[in-house]
Amino acid sequence: MPLCPAILFALGGHGTLVKFATTNMTAVTSECGLALQAEDDAGRRQRRIEAFHPDHRRFVADLTLCAPALEDLADTFPALLFALATGYATPQQRERTFELVSAGAPLREAADALGIAWWLRKLPPQAFVTPLPALSTDLDFGFRIAGLIPRDHRLAPIWLARVAYAHEACGPHYALWLARQDDLIATAEEFFMLMAAWAWFSTHQGYLGHRLLRKPWHNDMSFKRAREELSVWRQRLRLVESLGHGIETPWLSDGAAAGYNFVALRTVDDFVTESEALDNCLDQYADHLRAGATAVFSIRKNARSVACVEIGLHEAEVTMPTVVQLRAARNRRAPPEVWQATYAWIGSQRLEPLAPERHTPRPAKRTDARRQLWNPYLAFLVRTPHEQTFRRLVMAPVVSRRAPAEQRVPRRRTAELQLRLRALGERMGIPALEAAAAGRGRS
Repeated sequence: MPLCPAILFALGGHGTLVKFATTNMTAVTSECGLALQAEDDAGRRQRRIEAFHPDHRRFVADLTLCAPALEDLADTFPALLFALATGYATPQQRERTFELVSAGAPLREAADALGIAWWLRKLPPQAFVTPLPALSTDLDFGFRIAGLIPRDHRLAPIWLARVAYAHEACGPHYALWLARQDDLIATAEEFFMLMAAWAWFSTHQGYLGHRLLRKPWHNDMSFKRAREELSVWRQRLRLVESLGHGIETPWLSDGAAAGYNFVALRTVDDFVTESEALDNCLDQYADHLRAGATAVFSIRKNARSVACVEIGLHEAEVTMPTVVQLRAARNRRAPPEVWQATYAWIGSQRLEPLAPERHTPRPAKRTDARRQLWNPYLAFLVRTPHEQTFRRLVMAPVVSRRAPAEQRVPRRRTAELQLRLRALGERMGIPALEAAAAGRGRS
């Protein structure tokens, strides 16, 4: 479908665009004037087209062959020209916009016909790398964000990409906040995707993603503080990956001793609540819990948390429990009476060999918990082109991180015995002992 009427243009011998023009019939100046005019037009056209990203120059060049008014948009409204060249809006809207531009109508009228934000006029051609999303046309939003556009044209592409994603993935208020931040280049794309999700959950109560926030995003928050809060939130998200819907059968039973109650922490909410009550790092405990080699119990007196105890596997008796650490509020040392109560509580248990794999949620339940966590936000992203990319990011199989040495399930001294046999064989010069050590290692 042609977008413009026939215009008197022709291509020169080397593909340069020459515009026919009428000149006065004077001696030599007419030919010189025509040559200079052709050279100026060709140079200006080349400069205008090359200002756009290489992936889109051909489309801009093809479109601007239709009329000089369209080519002039490269200087007066680059975003409008880019939008027309990259298929923004509907064919009917683009045709109407083309007619308005060709007829010399006000550019604001042409922008309104295409549905493109007026504030984009302030951006240089270099800013446009990917097709434009539907950004806010609100006058107040446009007035505020126009003053945040970076002056350095080299920063414009990444700035526009970050702001456009923030607008689509969270909303205009978050986009305005992000637009005024300085550090938008050095950070990975994944960071900004998760930050938009964090900001979205900050304004949507009632979801697990909101309950996992330590401090929600707000418009006056500094970028540094936002980074810190996002980091805490991401660690809490890992609790969902480790615990799923919760631990169904804890290692030990809840109980009481010496006036203290011992309550197993089973769910993500349990760990977050206990962390806030004791002001410690229990909400960052995902990697310890995922391997199933540890269990945590809240120690309470008169329904108030006073300490917590981490139970692990005994080094010598690998199926028996032992106290890994016991800490009061703010990781302070617990008083002796709490230690006595803890050992009394353990002593009252009906002990049986512990198998960590029996006390950890199944992979299917962990995946289901992650799906329930992210479903509200993914439903919000459905109307954007980012839903599938974000789904792949958050629902990808979790790579288990190796637990700290003190949290790994200890082996039965096979390795230690193997080393002793090998050392003894070397000192005595008996290869049989080394072979026996190797055999034990394989058994």
